[in-house]
Amino acid sequence: MSLRRVGATTFAAGLFVCVLSAVTFGVAWGRTDVFCPGTRALTEYALVGIEGMPPTVRYTDGCNEFALSPLVQWSGLAAVAGSVLAAVGQATAE
Repeated sequence: MSLRRVGATTFAAGLFVCVLSAVTFGVAWGRTDVFCPGTRALTEYALVGIEGMPPTVRYTDGCNEFALSPLVQWSGLAAVAGSVLAAVGQATAE
């Protein structure tokens, strides 16, 4: 099996699991509950930090802090890795 096919399969599987888990379980794993008056603008969202073990990505909407679901972040990482593998396989095939 070529590197391009392995990459494309990994990308497709990662993207499928990422979207399926985000729709089924939600993107946020945990969050704080602080009352925020008014609606939040897209410019107020920011990355708070990335923690090492267990790998956790945290972001904020200007009021509350959210943790990204591990299933979403791992499958998203698999999709990115698959696209890189497919690109390398395509470049070496030519």
